[in-house]
Amino acid sequence: MKYISVVHLVDTEGPLYEPLNITFNRIKETFGVKIKANKSNLKKIFKKDIDLNLNSKLKKKFFESFNERILNYKKNWKEINSQNKILFSKKFRSRYKDSFGQNWKINWNCVDHINYKSNPQRKTLGYHKIFDYYKNRILKSGIKDSIHFHFHPTSIPNSSNTTGNHYFSNSDNIFQILCRRIIDRNWFPSVYRPGFHIENPDSNWFLEQFIPFDYSNQSCSQINTNTERFENWEYASKSWSPYHPDHDDYQKKGSCRRWVARCLNVGTRIALLNQSEVDRAFAEKKKNKKVILAFTNHDFRSMEHDFNNTYRMLLNSSKKYKIRFKFSDAREAFQNLLIKPKKNIKFKINFIDDKIFIKSNKKIFGPQPFLAIKTKDKNYYHENFYIKKPFKEWIYSFDRHSIEKNKVDCFAFAANDSYGSTVLVKIKFNNNRFTIKNYNL
Repeated sequence: MKYISVVHLVDTEGPLYEPLNITFNRIKETFGVKIKANKSNLKKIFKKDIDLNLNSKLKKKFFESFNERILNYKKNWKEINSQNKILFSKKFRSRYKDSFGQNWKINWNCVDHINYKSNPQRKTLGYHKIFDYYKNRILKSGIKDSIHFHFHPTSIPNSSNTTGNHYFSNSDNIFQILCRRIIDRNWFPSVYRPGFHIENPDSNWFLEQFIPFDYSNQSCSQINTNTERFENWEYASKSWSPYHPDHDDYQKKGSCRRWVARCLNVGTRIALLNQSEVDRAFAEKKKNKKVILAFTNHDFRSMEHDFNNTYRMLLNSSKKYKIRFKFSDAREAFQNLLIKPKKNIKFKINFIDDKIFIKSNKKIFGPQPFLAIKTKDKNYYHENFYIKKPFKEWIYSFDRHSIEKNKVDCFAFAANDSYGSTVLVKIKFNNNRFTIKNYNL
């Protein structure tokens, strides 16, 4: 492959309203500077006309982190719509063409905001709200964008302006979201972008079961003002070549199945994509390394500046190294580095009494598919299968230890293979009859 795949991932979270007290609390948390929260002081910050007890390097970082452009959030759907009217227009996309004459492509990594105890940032709450909005936007525009998966772990306070660092300890949100994506929307991810860039052993092992492509590595040489609080990519690879992580340390190269790609930020305050980093990617490609150049920003910020700045860097590096670049879907970028399998996943399904037997014609990505069950009283559950043969054969029993078959509305499961091809199966129950539908995603 004689070109670099360029992958633009948007952490897609919908509108974000931020009260002054939250902004000034974050200033204190990030830089240890206590400033009275009012509009007058915010204007002084924007004008760089405020006293800060910081050294010159940190002062420079402060004003890069807290400025009018970065804090100008899209606070409601009207403002999101106004921006997206531009971003989803072919006229806008055609300003930015890759080396093959194709328009800029965006990968929208959609989150669900659910089950908060408090919502001071006025995030849009509910399953599928953001997913449906962007899916409809893509369909109506005719733009060839993609939708992938984004998740924020639940914090102990469980408020919309905080994040957790454990995927399961404070809620089962990730299971509820994925169960509904499978059953309600016939959809399951092969690509993931972590909220707050956070990965830990729990998420490392979860992803290793189900999702083959992970755009999370934020390792870089810049100052990280999060000060050992959230994400830790300190000693991960700074190469633009994806790697298989270690089972016990996601930052190290190891023998896990999934791929981790480096993904830096644009339009924010840490781990920024700059010309030096873009040059690094093109230089590595010049040496025939397998390279994906990926970057991310948010839909609640103004994005036009990010397009202009990033495109300029791409053109500079492409000219300097005489390497072409291609705007890519996040899944296809990985697939272009892999060997396409000779056959796709197909499941053989049999019912015997109150058991369902499932067999795959080939190894799937993880030891079992992701199982989602919806009952007739509209509750959703994620369960393990009985694993008869890892990666190939499974059994599920309907009984008093799980759910009796006559109470099930939908039994569904989804799996990827190592190439990122996704197959989803839905079995609908109606009295003693059932119907099976297969979806290749």
